[in-house]
Amino acid sequence: MAQDVRGAPGRDAGESDVPLGSVAAAGSGHRRLCIGMATYDDFDGVWFTIQAIGLYQPEVLADVSFLVIDNHPEGAAGPALRALEGWLPHYRYVPFDGYRGTAVRDLVFREATADIVCCLDSHVLLQPGALAHLLDWFSAHPDSRDLLQGPLLHDDLKAGPTHLEPTWGAGMYGQWGRDPRMDDPDAEPFEIPMQGLGLFACRKDAWPGLNPRLRGFGGEEGYLHEKFRQRGGRVLCHPKLGWLHRFPRPAGASYPNIWEDRVRNYYLAWSEVGWDLGPVRSHFRELLGADVDMDALLERARREAEHPLNAFDGVFCLADDDGAASCDAHSHPPGISWRMERLVPDQGLGRENRRLAGWHEAVRRSALRCYQHMLVLEASAAPGSVTVPPLSQREWDLCLLPATEPGHGEAIPLLDPGESGTLAGWAVAVHERAYKRLLADLPADEAGQAEFLAAWGSVDRYLARNITDGTFTAIQPVLAWPGADQPQRAAGLEIAELPTGLMVRQTEPLLVHQLNNTASAVLELCDGTNTIAAIAEALAEAFGLEALPLAQVADCVAQLRSTGVLVDQAQHPAKIEIRVVSAEPAGQTPESRST
Repeated sequence: MAQDVRGAPGRDAGESDVPLGSVAAAGSGHRRLCIGMATYDDFDGVWFTIQAIGLYQPEVLADVSFLVIDNHPEGAAGPALRALEGWLPHYRYVPFDGYRGTAVRDLVFREATADIVCCLDSHVLLQPGALAHLLDWFSAHPDSRDLLQGPLLHDDLKAGPTHLEPTWGAGMYGQWGRDPRMDDPDAEPFEIPMQGLGLFACRKDAWPGLNPRLRGFGGEEGYLHEKFRQRGGRVLCHPKLGWLHRFPRPAGASYPNIWEDRVRNYYLAWSEVGWDLGPVRSHFRELLGADVDMDALLERARREAEHPLNAFDGVFCLADDDGAASCDAHSHPPGISWRMERLVPDQGLGRENRRLAGWHEAVRRSALRCYQHMLVLEASAAPGSVTVPPLSQREWDLCLLPATEPGHGEAIPLLDPGESGTLAGWAVAVHERAYKRLLADLPADEAGQAEFLAAWGSVDRYLARNITDGTFTAIQPVLAWPGADQPQRAAGLEIAELPTGLMVRQTEPLLVHQLNNTASAVLELCDGTNTIAAIAEALAEAFGLEALPLAQVADCVAQLRSTGVLVDQAQHPAKIEIRVVSAEPAGQTPESRST
C-alpha cells in the first residue's frame, strides 16, 4: 500500500487565515545584536534559550535584544510567549501565521532592529562567551558579507560536527562532518561548505533572504550558504561559537510532517541558485520510491514550483467575509493554494473598509519582507487560466491580470475613475516601486479610512485615477494575435502531391489525411516562422483575395492541429505581449509593446 506522502518530518504548509494587525508593533529599541528565534509551540525552548543567555552571557546583555517570531500564535504557547514582553527587557514578540515553515526565520532578519542578527532554533543553548566572541569578530570585520556559524556540541558538551558535508541522507541535504582544525585550541574561524541552521549570524545588511515561496520543513541548508557565496561572502565556522541543540522530542513534533513540502522546497531553492535537480530526484526516489508514487510526487512539486503565479514573490488572498467561505467561493487557482497567504480584515468593518485594510496590510508585509512584487487576489478576481507577462521587460508599478485567459485585445480595462467597480474581475499585482506611495495613500486606521473613502469611494477608483493620470504605470498580458501564433508542421510526416491537394501520412499514430488545395497551401506555409497573418497575406495574394482570410486560416490551423498534422499550440505557445494600460481617457487604444 502506498505511503501517505503527508507523513514526513516537516511543518504544515499551505494557506492560513491571518487576522490583520496580528504583527506586533512594539519595539525593543535598537541594539547592536539581535538574538532571534522562529518558534512553533515551543515555549519551554524559547524560555530556556533566553534565560540561559541572561545567566551565562551577562557581559553582552547591554548590546542584545531578543525577537521571537511565533509561527503558531493561536497555539497553546502563544499567550505565554506574548506575556514575556512584560517580564523580559528588550524582548519583542511577533505573531505570524501567514504561512508555516522553517523559512519563517527570514522574518527574524526583516523584523530585527540591530546591526548584527544571530538566528537560533528555539531550543539551543550557547557555550559561555559565545556571543562575546561573535561581537568581537564582527567588530574586527565591520563590512563583512560572511555567514558566521559554530560547532555543534554533543550532549556530553564536547565539540562535535563543525559543518555539514554536501551529501544526502534521510531526506536532507547535508551530513555531519568534523574539520580537524577544530582540535587546535587557538584555531581561527575557518571556511566550511555548510552547517546546520540551529545557529547562524550575519550583519543585517548582508542578509540575502530566503525564497519567499518556501513552505514547510527543510530545503535551506546548502542553499542559504550558496546564496552568501554567490554574493561574495564566505561561510565560516567560529570555534568559540559552540551551540547545543535539543534533538530529542519525547512528546513528538508539534507540527505536521509533509514530504511534498520538502521536495518542492528543494526544487525551488536549487533552481534559484542554479543547481542541478538530478540529485534531488535521485535521493527521494531511493528514499521513498518503494512506498510512494515518486513520479507523481516529483511532477506535482515541479508543477507547483513552476506555476505562473509563482512569478510573484507574494500572493495574498483578500477574504471579503469570514475568510474560509469567500476563499471557497472563488477557489484559489489550482496549483497555487499551497502558498496563498490569506488576509482576513475585521468583519465589523464595511466591505470597502475591509478591502482598504487588506490592501494596506498586503503592501506593508511585502515592503517589510523586501518582496520585489506581490499579487492581491479577491473573490471577484481569481485568475483561472493564468498568463503572467514577462515582469522584467519594462518598468511597471501595477500589473492587471484578467480572471480569464487574456484574449486578442478585447480584455482591456476601461479605466473610468468615476466607476467604483472598474477593476472588478481583475487581479492586481504591485511592484516594489509603488509600495511607498501606496502605504502613504492607503490608510490603516479607521479615521484615515473614512477620509480616504469619502474622497475616493473605493480602492478601485483610487487605482484607476492613479493609472489614468500616469502616477502608476500599469501593464497587462495579452496574446500577440495574430502575429504571435506561428504554426509548425509535426515531425515525421510523409507528404505526397495529389491533383486535388496533398496526402499526408502520419507514422505515430498511423493516420492518412487528404487535404484540399486551400488546406494544402496552409500546411506548406506552416514552417514555424510564418505567422497566421503572414499565411493569410500569402493566400490572399495567391488567390487574388481582397480581404485577408484571417479567420479562415485560424480555423484551418485549428483543424490541422486537432488531427496532429500541426504541432499542438501547448508545445508551440503563442507569444505574450505586455500592453501598457492607457493613461488616456477610457475607450482609447492602449499602447502595445511586444516582449
